[in-house]
Amino acid sequence: MRPLYRRTLGVLATAGVLAGAGFATFKLDDRGEQQARARAAQIATSAITGTQETLAGRLRAVEARAVAGASLNPVRALVLDHVDTDTLQDAFGTETWWQTFRDEFSFHTLLDGSQRFDFSPNGVTHPEDLGSLLSSVQGRSMASGLVLAGEQPHLAAVAVVDVPVAPGAERPLLVLGRPLTATEFEGIAQESRASLALVDSNARPLARAGASAGEIRPAIPWKGAPITDHKGAWGIARAEVAPGLFLWAHADTRVEAAQARREARALMVPVWLTALLASGVALWLSFRSSRTEKDHATAEMLARTTQQLAAVKAELEIARESMTLPAIIDGTTGQLCLPERSRSEPSLSSPVSFGRYELLRPLGEGGMARVYLALARGTGGFERLFVIKRLHEQLARQPEAVRQFMDEARLGASMVHSNIVPVYDFGQVNGEYYMASEYIVGRDLDAVLRRAFEKDGYPLEPSTVFLAAQEVLKALGYAHTRTDEQGRPMGIVHRDVSPMNIIASARGEVKLLDFGIAKSADRATRTQAGLVKGNVNFISPEQARGFDVDGRADLFSLGLTLFWCLSGELLYEGQNDFDRIIQAAEGPSERHWERIARLGQPAASLLYRALQPHPADRFQTAEEFARALPTVRPEDAANLGHTMTRLFGEELRVEASYRKALSARNSGSIPALEQSHTA
Repeated sequence: MRPLYRRTLGVLATAGVLAGAGFATFKLDDRGEQQARARAAQIATSAITGTQETLAGRLRAVEARAVAGASLNPVRALVLDHVDTDTLQDAFGTETWWQTFRDEFSFHTLLDGSQRFDFSPNGVTHPEDLGSLLSSVQGRSMASGLVLAGEQPHLAAVAVVDVPVAPGAERPLLVLGRPLTATEFEGIAQESRASLALVDSNARPLARAGASAGEIRPAIPWKGAPITDHKGAWGIARAEVAPGLFLWAHADTRVEAAQARREARALMVPVWLTALLASGVALWLSFRSSRTEKDHATAEMLARTTQQLAAVKAELEIARESMTLPAIIDGTTGQLCLPERSRSEPSLSSPVSFGRYELLRPLGEGGMARVYLALARGTGGFERLFVIKRLHEQLARQPEAVRQFMDEARLGASMVHSNIVPVYDFGQVNGEYYMASEYIVGRDLDAVLRRAFEKDGYPLEPSTVFLAAQEVLKALGYAHTRTDEQGRPMGIVHRDVSPMNIIASARGEVKLLDFGIAKSADRATRTQAGLVKGNVNFISPEQARGFDVDGRADLFSLGLTLFWCLSGELLYEGQNDFDRIIQAAEGPSERHWERIARLGQPAASLLYRALQPHPADRFQTAEEFARALPTVRPEDAANLGHTMTRLFGEELRVEASYRKALSARNSGSIPALEQSHTA
């Protein structure tokens, strides 16, 4: 090739590389602004949710006082005696037994059938309309809500006065209310770290609090989702807290927006370093003298190596995609379905003796070990099934791999909890390291979800998913709070919470397995800084960046797992792991939050909190996460067992008895085991 031609190509290649880096910089900068807007929307949503919870807490306190007032014997006696208005006015206005209620509440109302008696101090404005409050007490003994008295919002509650009434007659009701003062509203704004405005249906402000409350414009057209500044400097969210009463929250997010842009720009460094390196190589190759034969040989070798690496990468991508592909539309039936999950299962023509175990059947294989269903025999005819995990022979000669395997066995054996699959044994057989763990007759959540799509055409029921989450949080709460013999925190982090590592048994039990890459202060091996561990589809932003992690990373991963189980889709989309890990490093963007919102309540609110990019904004402990989940009913576990039977009935019945399993295996009729004991 002539030098001039070669140099021209080199310059063009350099220009192309630098132009690509410039375009990547533009996209990263745009992504930073998108992330800033998403964070502004998240913070505003969190502020409005937190304010609603605070108001609900204050209303519950008023509700409790209303119940206490309605339960007083003098009140019940006055209602039973049907005394006249003057007597009621005198009793509620002067008697000492009502003194604390007179001091605490600005208006008191007694409703007895069609009669209404107001016993409030002179000059106090009563609510014109109690209809929504009274309708909410139907079928209940108490209710509470915000009401308007004039232009002043009040915290009001209604309680039933428990006295005998004629069949079909209305129950007597006591209504108490006190103003939501400006000082109290200001305190609520400080708790929510946002500026607040309470407005009526005519967009007329009734109360304001916070430094930037004046920035709230209630007349802005509202479509439901939070609105933000184009650079994410602020976010505004709205919620209806009572019929005709709307709460607005304005969050100043300039600091968070700047942080989001800095995080996006941090990714520009490796982009430009790579671009400059590639440009330098291109220029050097184009301007150097003619290649020697050795140069040609080296170039050919590099080309072959590149092709081989590309082929290996393609195979790895196919393997990864087959494990975690999102839901797709079947072209023939038009139904939502999940692709098959590929498994690499070495075959056994007959049981193989392995120390005191008999290897019956392979369950799977990973990069570190091969997993088998095994039978342990003992004296007196003792027999029990285990899962044997054998370290790959080539890794047994690598001290670091052996130490990591021993760490996993040691940590697994120390974890004694009903929601964690325990490790019972560790040792060597003919130089091969192994560990033995409990065998669970069941399926991982990934397999359960795929079978649900196959049979039903839709994801798992929310009650089933929330039950699984509650049980996993029990396991994580136990692991995260473990201490050593001196009482020091062990700092255990699972780092691989995903549907493939959560097992649902045939009886409806839920267990967390595989602490193979867990972080612990007690481990002999340490993860190098910057090294990413875990399934890229279910890792937290700090984990994707290779930063140090704590238990909040596991809670984020559980949030992604809940989204997968509720929707049948991965939150992060992309053509390869690199695309997904870039998204994972940034956390959910605006389009991700829109997909989460489509799940409906309460799932959307839970995931808004669990999937915050910054650990400080998430649930801080497993217990806090568990408290936010819907209450698990006693029948939910039984329902999960029924679901497992419906989806995997015959397979689970075969696996439930090892004798039947052995008999079926010998006759060649045993179905393929799908349990995901990953290596």
